Amino acid sequence: MIKITITEARPQLRKLADRVCHHGERICVERNGEPAFVMVSFEDFEAIEALEEKIDIQEAKKALKKGKFIPLEQLESELGL
Repeated sequence: MIKITITEARPQLRKLADRVCHHGERICVERNGEPAFVMVSFEDFEAIEALEEKIDIQEAKKALKKGKFIPLEQLESELGL
């Protein structure tokens, strides 16, 4: 993965976007010497989202098996919905 400072990235945004979109590169942008964010293709972003959704569903199923849930009506009431 390529690492670049935010100061270096700013004037190169179009070039970096082309590298990410057309060549599948991932670029880590650092601020004050620490990773701040990563530029990834939309395809990679969708894959990450799908993986997170799968993990959330697995965790929800585990909680249901353990009886760790509250009825929807109770949640709505607590949230004032």
